[in-house]
Amino acid sequence: MSRDLAEPAARTRTGPTPPAAGARWFWWTCALAAPPVAFLVAAAGYPMATADPARDLTMLALWSVLEEIVFRGLLQPALARAFERRQMPMGSTPLTPANLVASVLFAAFHLWRHPLAVALGVFPVSLLYGKARELSGHWWPAAVLHLGFNVALYAASWGLAGGR
Repeated sequence: MSRDLAEPAARTRTGPTPPAAGARWFWWTCALAAPPVAFLVAAAGYPMATADPARDLTMLALWSVLEEIVFRGLLQPALARAFERRQMPMGSTPLTPANLVASVLFAAFHLWRHPLAVALGVFPVSLLYGKARELSGHWWPAAVLHLGFNVALYAASWGLAGGR
């Protein structure tokens, strides 16, 4: 009898490896900070319009995912490859050149519908989305964070407007 048939195959882990303690800290901080930050943004005079919740939340989900596909799924990895070809240090630094450039462009993109103060406020949030992309290796965790923040901002805006 062959050895392969006599012994069961060793079980190997499939799927993503569990995040390191530092990465867990990052995910929990983002998740717990989003609601109070969203409330502060809405209370500071930058609420979202809440006229039609079903339509508004659908559009929030669509835009959040599309923006992250473009900026974290396509642009940031392309920038990372370009910076690597130029031998710019990437390593495990907190802020990579690809994340920085993608975040500047992401903030600039928001100028078409938002005032300058909002676009500037989007920049540090974009850095977090970029870090999420780098930690996970995928665009979708950034989309989850983006959607979570936008829903929290919508809820805060709706609540501050008295539920209308």
